[in-house]
Formats: sequence, C-alpha cells, structure tokens
Amino acid sequence: MTNNETQSLLLQTPYEKRLAIIAETFKQLQKDIGIDDDLLIFEGNPESAYQQLFDCIEPYLHNLLQSNAQRFARVLYKVDISEGALNKKLLAFPEKSYVRIVTEMVIYRAFQKVMTKMISRENLK
Repeated sequence: MTNNETQSLLLQTPYEKRLAIIAETFKQLQKDIGIDDDLLIFEGNPESAYQQLFDCIEPYLHNLLQSNAQRFARVLYKVDISEGALNKKLLAFPEKSYVRIVTEMVIYRAFQKVMTKMISRENLK
C-alpha cells in the first residue's frame, strides 16, 4: 500500500513522522481502545511509522466491529468520535470504507491528545 492510498486525516506537521510521537500515539490508543502492547512493532523508519500504526489499528477495529458492536460503539464514545463527525467524514470520503475512516479518526484523536499533552508540558517549562 502506498502513502497516497493511505492519506491520513492527520495534520501535515513535522510531528506526525517522529517515531516518538507515533509511539506516544500508540500508548494513547492502548488507553483509549484497549489494544495490546505486542500488536505493533516499529521498524524505526519515520516514513512508515504512521502506516505501521494504521495497519495495526484497522484490523483491530474491524474485528471489534464484527465481534462486538456494542464495545465498538463504546470505543467511539470513549475516543470522542461523534456520529455527526463520522457521518461527515463518510460523506467527504465515499471511496473509503467505514472502518478505514473510523481508524483514521481514532488515530487522529489519539494524536491530538498526545500533541495537546506535549504542548502543555512545553508551556509549563
């Protein structure tokens, strides 16, 4: 899969390619959606770190949706993805699957949380 095929909803910032931020985003996802520690292995390449994260989270969410729709809905609630925001993205990207859009939104929310914490820490210094 090429980067063009997996265009993320992340803001285009220098932060999204930093492994440390991707790793923190994964830790945030562990808290938010309960994903296991051993599901993601970083190769150490900042160019593919987001894709590795996406490739880990998408099948996890897909399986969750298929096996436990109530828990999947709770995950969306916990991550703070509203039905309105999700529907808006689904309409904006009709070529993308439901799970793909949810995955992008879930990762983006975790990324936002990580960046907010990092900015807050910097401001406290």
